[in-house]
Amino acid sequence: MAVCEECGSVYAAREWPDGTVRVIGQEGCSCGATSFEVADDSEGGSLPDPSTD
Repeated sequence: MAVCEECGSVYAAREWPDGTVRVIGQEGCSCGATSFEVADDSEGGSLPDPSTD
């Protein structure tokens, strides 16, 4: 997931080996921006580990 650096919209995205973040399926954000950063998912809960059940 990636966040638009201009308006904060969230998109499905891929981070390339060179560090570039590109949204999937379109050229940029609906606001016209093309700069994105990887969404921080550390605040969200993680899925339970099935091996610990």
